[in-house]
Amino acid sequence: MLIMLKAIAKSRVFDLVGVIIVLLSAFLSGYLFETLDEVTHWGGISPLVPFGLISVGSSVLSLYSDRLTARMNNLGNWIGLAGVILSGTIDYLLGNKGAIFTYPVTFIIQAWAIKVWMNSDQYKARKAPTGMKGGLIITSLIVCSFGFSYFTNAIAFTQHDWLFYTTTLVFALSLIANAFNALKLRVQWQFWGLYNIVQLLKALIQGNFANVGKYIYYIINSISGLSYWKD
Repeated sequence: MLIMLKAIAKSRVFDLVGVIIVLLSAFLSGYLFETLDEVTHWGGISPLVPFGLISVGSSVLSLYSDRLTARMNNLGNWIGLAGVILSGTIDYLLGNKGAIFTYPVTFIIQAWAIKVWMNSDQYKARKAPTGMKGGLIITSLIVCSFGFSYFTNAIAFTQHDWLFYTTTLVFALSLIANAFNALKLRVQWQFWGLYNIVQLLKALIQGNFANVGKYIYYIINSISGLSYWKD
């Protein structure tokens, strides 16, 4: 089983499977060929901007970032940096007012990851902090991530319903996982796994079955990434 999971982490074919799933999800959701005008109703040249294809491009960047970091390749962090800029722009255009706070923080964490990884052994995870100091660092990181996520999503949402709390949880988990990735710690994959499980449940509750396959794929990637980093 471990050998199979490590093979999945290294597989270029599995990369392509992910791209196909992203394209299928966008097509089945009906936004693959949407224009910017259909989303924002801005008029002008917005009907000429292929917003759906740009969004798919952003998703593909995110996918390759995850796949390459699973293989301990720092190029994944560089791609992730470009993905943060594109994703942040898309989210803001879709009306997420909190994006002006959330994405700059994610950008800084991603840039930090590049620097840390450049100064470490490529195929070796760093040791997690231990003892009272390590516990304090990890606890503070988790508490701050949830606090920041709650504050920024309170700006973006007008109602504190289940979607607000789910989005708050999802963003907090992504912050924690990204921070652990920046520290090059193996524990990031457990948090990415939790993140993807919550996203999968959210897709099921919303009836967004086009995204179900995508998040099952990401769960498998999280497990295979953990297996690869354990070796």
